[in-house]
Amino acid sequence: MIRKVAGVLLAVVGLIVAVVGGVAAFWLIGPDDTVHSGEQSLSSKGLAIASTPELLNRNGPVLHVDVRSAKDQPVFVGVARDFDVASYLNGTAHTKLVQVQFPIALSTEDSKGTAGPLTAPATLDWWITKASGPGRQSIAWPIEDGPYDVVIMNADGKTAPDVQLNLGIEIPKAFLTALAVFALGILLLALGILLILFRRRPTKPDALDASTAVSRVRDLQNTMPLQRSGQSRPRQPAPAAPRAIRRGGGLVLVVGLVTGCSAVPPVDTVKELTRPAISDTAAAAVIRHYNDVSSKANSTMNDELLAAVEGGDRLRQSQAWGEIARAVKAKPAGVHSYTNPVIGSPLFGGYPMRFVSSAGLSGEKDYRHLGVWERATAGSTWKLTFAAALRTTTKLPDLVGLRVATAADDTKLASATQAVAPSLATYLTDGPKSPRATAFQANADIAALFADIADDKAEQAKDPGSVLSLTNTFTAPAESPAFVTKSGTAVVFVSLTHKYRLQVGYRWQFWWDSFPESVYSPPTVKYETALTSTTIHEAVLLVPPKGKGKIQVLTFASQLVEAGGY
Repeated sequence: MIRKVAGVLLAVVGLIVAVVGGVAAFWLIGPDDTVHSGEQSLSSKGLAIASTPELLNRNGPVLHVDVRSAKDQPVFVGVARDFDVASYLNGTAHTKLVQVQFPIALSTEDSKGTAGPLTAPATLDWWITKASGPGRQSIAWPIEDGPYDVVIMNADGKTAPDVQLNLGIEIPKAFLTALAVFALGILLLALGILLILFRRRPTKPDALDASTAVSRVRDLQNTMPLQRSGQSRPRQPAPAAPRAIRRGGGLVLVVGLVTGCSAVPPVDTVKELTRPAISDTAAAAVIRHYNDVSSKANSTMNDELLAAVEGGDRLRQSQAWGEIARAVKAKPAGVHSYTNPVIGSPLFGGYPMRFVSSAGLSGEKDYRHLGVWERATAGSTWKLTFAAALRTTTKLPDLVGLRVATAADDTKLASATQAVAPSLATYLTDGPKSPRATAFQANADIAALFADIADDKAEQAKDPGSVLSLTNTFTAPAESPAFVTKSGTAVVFVSLTHKYRLQVGYRWQFWWDSFPESVYSPPTVKYETALTSTTIHEAVLLVPPKGKGKIQVLTFASQLVEAGGY
């Protein structure tokens, strides 16, 4: 009875295992080791459909994404780090793909925002893999450890996607594993059936020899009643019958399914990702594009074109230079370009991102360009935000292996990198005798600036009644791009704002009669309270390790950007 119960249980388990293995092998997976969702309709009211990082929280399998537009529009599909996608879609309405239940169910959530448009996704350089164009587009990506997202869009980045989507997860040895499970189920089912049908044959009695038979007969006679005397002999207890010795045994099944650990993808361990700001190839393309646009802007004296490739204080300086050049009817500048750039591309895990370039200047033998390029968001373009001209004799640390300066680096340097710019601003405001002066090496450009300030003060002091006060105030930005080289020296790019203010004496009038201030405020405009001007000074500073010397000012260039009064 127990054997039959065990057989039934074994057969039931075997049937279930065989069905599961068979369904997995022949319906869900197939010989390509890939589980497919089947083609699903997916659309968004926004501009993109993006998976959440939690959806791809296991690494190792190959992700297959096959997409085509339901409206015959060119489509885009790509995979990128989560921080790139988050920056790209930030503030833009889109749809989040939050769950995939193979083989038929997709769950989504709408994320509110603006209607865009977004930069055409295929033009961006941070995708790990991508496909874009008309018709069906497909990618296959071995899922990496870390937070990654899949993004589906129309290729123009301007219209809402409406697509047919098929997702697939390719797990190595998945088909063989499913076949092994199927075969195991068949084996268990067969064993169960055998146990149910198996019957044990009855045991035959052992043959008795002659002496044993005689002994048995005598024993039997002794137990029978005596008929002659009318008395009966007391019965003797019968000897115990020999027990049949039964050796019970259990059936032990050891089921081993050798699949390798690849059939169970590991959970992600990397929670934050970084990457180089840009590749050397992409950086070279950015600089070539800048050369084309800036050359056109300079040759046509159209500084508005520069807004597409320059930003921050650098753009402000370029536009001021253009305004001054047009005012004096200067000839358009010749075509110039940055040549043979060397790129320093630090690692970043968010935006803004920056890289540094050192390049030759076309037509210049004595100077070399040193610049900082910035991308504010994942969807914006790279722009030149700092540019300095260094003499070719100036020794510059190797930019290869450049990294963003951290608090840990600051403890090893002669000065914390973010304290350098305020320190320089205080030094320039206080003058040559400032206590901060001892932190910096002597610089000819700064000495010339102090000399000009002193000459101006001396000129105004000739008529004490006309001038109440004269101040030169230098301020530093809240943050200056700072990087550390392989040698341990930090490079800090500083843009200082210089505010000039001359307080006019009572009943006096002042006006600008010097160039280039007169471009912004012609001599015909009189002021009775104060004269004011704004100049931007760009400086490249080298901060050595502790005990290795003073802060070196590699370059110090100035550009007037405003003049007037009140």
